[in-house]
Amino acid sequence: MPSDPRVTRAFELLAKPIEQYRTAVATTLEEVRGHLAAGRSDRQAHAERLQSQLGAFGAGRIDTTRLSTLLGNREALDVPSLQRLERASDTLRNIVSRGSELLHLTILRGDDMALCVSARLALIGRAFAAARIAAAAHNRAESGLDEAVALSTFPFAEWSASERRLAPPLVISVEGADLVAGGLAPFLDGMQKFLLIVDGPCAPAPLVRLITPGVLVIQGYDVPDFEAVTTWPATAVAALVPETAVRFTHDPAAGSRPWQRLSVHMPPDGRLARIGGLTAAQQSEELRQLEWLTVPPPAPVVAAPVVEASTADPVDRLASWLLQQAQIPAPPPGA
Repeated sequence: MPSDPRVTRAFELLAKPIEQYRTAVATTLEEVRGHLAAGRSDRQAHAERLQSQLGAFGAGRIDTTRLSTLLGNREALDVPSLQRLERASDTLRNIVSRGSELLHLTILRGDDMALCVSARLALIGRAFAAARIAAAAHNRAESGLDEAVALSTFPFAEWSASERRLAPPLVISVEGADLVAGGLAPFLDGMQKFLLIVDGPCAPAPLVRLITPGVLVIQGYDVPDFEAVTTWPATAVAALVPETAVRFTHDPAAGSRPWQRLSVHMPPDGRLARIGGLTAAQQSEELRQLEWLTVPPPAPVVAAPVVEASTADPVDRLASWLLQQAQIPAPPPGA
């Protein structure tokens, strides 16, 4: 487990979704091991039946294990299927052995955050590829994957809808200058959750670009600010930011309009300076976007009642018309 206490607290906060993913992987591994054991047992049993049937004639002359492979057995898995199961089992066992290490990503200074996240999710996704391959091998079917590649890297773009709902959260440690939150947008689907631990100065509202109707987005100053991430039943992004940044929550359950879903607390110091590749002008645009989202619509204007011409007194209408034609000013009120 990483030594940064903020990372430790983040993993404690996310313990439930992490455990759900790990349980799913461990359960799949046990199932694959069961298929392997059964498949090997069936092949051995077939070989032993052949040995018994050949009796003394075959003893010492015929390798019944090889003969079993040659003759085949509809009940037993063939060698290629067993090998596919073994490769899937090895992949799942590797993922289980890495534990929480696989779910903590440190972005090195200057690295592209989006590319790093994509690569880590591709490693996590190997569990899904292994499950697909194991199921196909057990049924003597094709998986539809390039299996050698998929067991080493299985990109998020290839995950199914059900696999995305099983996605584990990812804790990301990143320098404020390298926090380009927009790069996370392609991965916001299913149950994917990101918790960013930001070191050093960052833009005041880096996550504003990720606000969409169904995504929980939080910028906060302490890990407990992110409690809602663990219970939100969809995608979520949270960032532990310095107190020079805006603290805000976009809660999709709080209303149907952005201004209803957003709660914003501005920092006392509103000065902007270039951070990494992000200029003060770009940061200002993010703040303006956040401000725009929080503005409620103007109150509807109630129009004054219109008096229909047909209901006005005909004498008054005629007098008014004559005065206008003669350019005589109207008498003052009360005259």
